[in-house]
Amino acid sequence: MVNVRKNNIFEKNRQGKKGLGFGLVFPSAELIELVGMGGGFDFINLDGEHGLFSPESIDAMCRAADGYGLTVTARVPNISSSTINLFLDRGVMGILGPHIETAADAKALVDACRFVPDGNRSWGGGRGTFYNDASLLDSPATERTEFMALTNKEMLVMGQLETAKAFENLDSILAVEGIDAFAWGSNDLAQSMGFPGQPDHPEVKEAERGVAERIHAAGRKMSFDISTAVNAPSLIVEGARRFLAANQ
Repeated sequence: MVNVRKNNIFEKNRQGKKGLGFGLVFPSAELIELVGMGGGFDFINLDGEHGLFSPESIDAMCRAADGYGLTVTARVPNISSSTINLFLDRGVMGILGPHIETAADAKALVDACRFVPDGNRSWGGGRGTFYNDASLLDSPATERTEFMALTNKEMLVMGQLETAKAFENLDSILAVEGIDAFAWGSNDLAQSMGFPGQPDHPEVKEAERGVAERIHAAGRKMSFDISTAVNAPSLIVEGARRFLAANQ
């Protein structure tokens, strides 16, 4: 029997609900374990673009998440296939590709995340592909096409639109198949529009609203349509402030 990691976000979406996530910008398998013990969360998200992660720490966190049935998603530093493979080969089942500005960028993201025929993902030998164990991957043992097809179905691919150029190229980006949802990058977008440090500027928010409408009109989704997450640093800081306020 072929073993494939299931994507909890897709499962919640099939139930008409959003996936609930816990976000990290620093490595901590222990925090993932605590979240898993507490229950209720569907996925762990790693900010691999701005966070402090090594392949070894990603491996450890994916292992902890697997133990509690949690899906792992990640924003990657860039959309090169070698970079994305470092995450997928650890067992990450959702990728947010940053700085998608053109159709070529969108295609490169899809190709790196999905096996043929839907993409051109390179085959790896890590825990993401169960260390190439034939008894887990193959039926029969000489073929892996079923594993590849099932993994493609469970792989969440998202593109981050965070510049005015990306908004200008939206139609051609939407023409690329294989991206499940799109996300903003409001700070970078504001900077590209001439409003550095003003992600809440009215013109930035209006641009985002207009693009979201176009994405929805095309039958596509935004990341906020399918999932929502709380970030560990925010919870820690908020909890610390509440503690201090209650004990001063």
